Amino acid sequence: MTKVTELAALDPSGLPPVPLHGMPFADAVALARAWQRGLPVVRKVARVPVVRADVEIDVDMESFGESGAYLWGCLLSTPGGADLADKLGEPTGYRAFATWEPLPTVDEARSFAEFWGWLRTVRRRCAELGLTFAAYCYNEQAENRWLLGSADRFAGRPGIPDRAEIVEFISSDRWVDLFAVVSQWFLCAHGKGLKRIAPAAGFSWRDPEASGENSMRWYRDAVGMDGAPPQEGQRERLLRYNADDVHATHVLREWMCSLALERVPLASEL
Repeated sequence: MTKVTELAALDPSGLPPVPLHGMPFADAVALARAWQRGLPVVRKVARVPVVRADVEIDVDMESFGESGAYLWGCLLSTPGGADLADKLGEPTGYRAFATWEPLPTVDEARSFAEFWGWLRTVRRRCAELGLTFAAYCYNEQAENRWLLGSADRFAGRPGIPDRAEIVEFISSDRWVDLFAVVSQWFLCAHGKGLKRIAPAAGFSWRDPEASGENSMRWYRDAVGMDGAPPQEGQRERLLRYNADDVHATHVLREWMCSLALERVPLASEL
């Protein structure tokens, strides 16, 4: 059996005619039917469980190859009430912690320390005020790699947390990987990348060329890596790109918790 149409025609309650690798047979049939009908996303359950909190932060990191992480972008929101931002002493919205010195650079330690110091302060204030807190990313492998890597590489520099503090954070249920949520509760006919799944929630990037691959080229221009003068416009482009990434994660999880999700077909109904 090689054709999607053949798979879609099978009885999902039966046995697979050939071995499947890693996917339940019923999911494979539903995914084939979704692809056949042009559905980018279908639900596996009626209600998708997503961790929510009084204070929430969406996080997205930009790195350049193996050289380091030059930008940490954060979107702070307070679904627990608009007045919570005043209590926290932190405005809602997007903020970026960046270095525009070409990587690798010790200035990366400064931007990372500023990011972590701000995140630590928000978490501490939430604890003092008795507020729940959660932070979100899309595919934690990238963020976790540079959270741990930055703590290790810049250990002992001002503001740099020790590895144990990072491990405590990323191991907690307050650090939520939305990629894992999507993987567990949805079937995605065209892939599960953020730029594939967020449009189903109604989000679109402002830059028509937005992609991780293109951001590498923009970064080279932004810092003057190839001998040309640094381009301020490319720095602004990267900041818009990062801001859109964190807004995409925010819109995605809001969508997963909204009545709009009911318009997404259930896999069992295909």
